[in-house]
Amino acid sequence: MNLNDFEIHIDEMILERGYDYYENDRVISVEEKESNVYEAKVKGSELYTVEVELDDETNIVDTLCDCPYVMGKYCKHQVAVFFALQDMKNIIPGENSLLSQNRAENRADSGAVRRFPAPKKKPDLKKILSERTKDELVEFLLDIASEYEEIKQRIELMFDEGNDEDEIRNSIELIRAYINKNSDCDGFVNYDNTFDAVDGAYLVLEQARTALEKNKSLHALDLTLCVLHEMVDLLHYADDSGGVIGGVIEESLDFICEIAIDEELSSADKENIFNKLLEEASDRRYEGWTSWRLALLGSCAELVETPILGNKLEKHLDSMLKNKRKSPWGSNYFEERVNLIRYHMIKNIDGHKKAQEFLEQNLHYSDFREMAIESALKKKDYDAVIMLALDGEEMDKDKGGLVRQWKKYRYKAYKLSGKLDEQRKIAVELILDGSFEYYQELKSTYDSKEWLSVYPRIICLLEEQKRINKDVYTRILIEEGEKQKLLEYVKGNPPAVDDFYTYLLPEFKEEVYTLFVQYIE
Repeated sequence: MNLNDFEIHIDEMILERGYDYYENDRVISVEEKESNVYEAKVKGSELYTVEVELDDETNIVDTLCDCPYVMGKYCKHQVAVFFALQDMKNIIPGENSLLSQNRAENRADSGAVRRFPAPKKKPDLKKILSERTKDELVEFLLDIASEYEEIKQRIELMFDEGNDEDEIRNSIELIRAYINKNSDCDGFVNYDNTFDAVDGAYLVLEQARTALEKNKSLHALDLTLCVLHEMVDLLHYADDSGGVIGGVIEESLDFICEIAIDEELSSADKENIFNKLLEEASDRRYEGWTSWRLALLGSCAELVETPILGNKLEKHLDSMLKNKRKSPWGSNYFEERVNLIRYHMIKNIDGHKKAQEFLEQNLHYSDFREMAIESALKKKDYDAVIMLALDGEEMDKDKGGLVRQWKKYRYKAYKLSGKLDEQRKIAVELILDGSFEYYQELKSTYDSKEWLSVYPRIICLLEEQKRINKDVYTRILIEEGEKQKLLEYVKGNPPAVDDFYTYLLPEFKEEVYTLFVQYIE
């Protein structure tokens, strides 16, 4: 797949959304980290990082995005960055690749391909505005404020020097103005409009951050709670299948935690914020949203300095545990989250020693075990790390993700303690489990001559698996130049020729041509 033809390789809906992202300036930055390796920031429900590696022919060698999308090979954030890279490199789509042109022509007959216009250079708004007089700009702002309610509300929020109550009122009106603008006639926000509908909420969060920077922590909290209220309520009349609104809520909860751990807070402010958050967590709007309720209580725990506040929070936690049958979560995970809140509360009131005792009593919870392992790593007690990890592997043997996590900790302890044989053995286990990064690390522990007898055994072990890990397997074949094996793999999976043909050329030119014909037909 090349930068000049990637459109024909990507699902139409993802392509359209990615192009919309690009056109609406959601690609915040693109930086070349090293030769032909780019890192971009894309604004979605949060700020995502996209990595793209090109070769000298602008083929897309590798690309990753840290967003949670798993429904296809490429997400809209990656597509937006592809368009941005076309712009950076002044590529006209489709002009360089005969193969892609032929495929585009074949598929265009069936209406399967939509060609997008070449990216356009953006006008320099700063230059345009700087050339206008103050009176012209004021008149222009008044005109658009009278025409667009959300702009009027934004101007009032940013520049009105009223009191805090006025700012709260303006914030609510701004959030609702953006929601109303993006709602249909029945007041429902469709999927495609959710991104724009939450822009007002993000603007208010920026104001909350400004308030915190000015040491107005209580006002920062009130502004953030405005966002929470409006966004949680919005979930009832919006399609949030993309997680945009939920992302704003998560960001708001994270910021509330930042407020709670602010070192500039006085004891009086801590108590006021604690009481507000405890009351907020009791609000009926969070029924069915247990994780958000617990996040609020977690921030409460950071504010507890006295037994009186501790008892208030403990009563609330006890009440939640008594009603846990109403929770949609598994009771084990729910209890773990509650005990994590208790752990932070104990640490604040009773000190590190009591908190450590509580941690050791709760090692059957994965988060507690991970904290114990991290603590042992800081103390360089690698034997303790290995023991805790092995116990975790046995306890969680039916939970593949956790077993993998404990093995990674064991690998780290073996590596740091110089136990090379054990390190190599567990590296192989992790490779077979799908972690290519450990292949590179394992390779670095051998000299080049030794490695020639090691990697073929790993390839054989992968081939013997009932369900071969395709990503790790093909990356190893490419890493070691095993082109014949890679060709056999592609023959068994013809669509994969699109991803691997560059590695098979020029040795298998005819075979690649045949595979492409088979794939296209």
